[in-house]
Amino acid sequence: MAMANRVRTLIDVDHEDTILRTFILFVQTAREVLKYTDAYLYRKAGLSAIKLIVLRILVSNNGIMTPSEIAEWTQTERHNITELVNRMKREGLVTAERNNRDKRFVNITLTDKGREVLGQAMPVAREIVNQVMSSTTEGDAILLEKLLRVLRQNAQDRLEH
Repeated sequence: MAMANRVRTLIDVDHEDTILRTFILFVQTAREVLKYTDAYLYRKAGLSAIKLIVLRILVSNNGIMTPSEIAEWTQTERHNITELVNRMKREGLVTAERNNRDKRFVNITLTDKGREVLGQAMPVAREIVNQVMSSTTEGDAILLEKLLRVLRQNAQDRLEH
């Protein structure tokens, strides 16, 4: 049977340790949401989640960033960003040019096509958010955001040590 046609079963971890059980659920959820986002976004807009994020952060930064800045924003290894940028260049979404002031740096610049693709993809991204968060109240979202910020900071602190 093809993978796409198979019914996937979500497995809940039955463990007496609430913190461990919740952590495993968090990791499973993050992976599942990313898989869904990538599949739906690609099917509807021809874009992966990471490409959407890169296009969006480029817009937020006046259309120009270095690969290192993009890596930092996306929490992605620099070499993976280089590969991603190369694919995005081939698709005409960005350009890459040496920085005029310091030739050691490369500026990644959003193209008109990149802006257009992002404009077409953002309503699809909003659909995904609405679908995944459909049962979440404003209060739940505020609490979840607070908890996620704590988890992210804890993980970042541990990486630095």
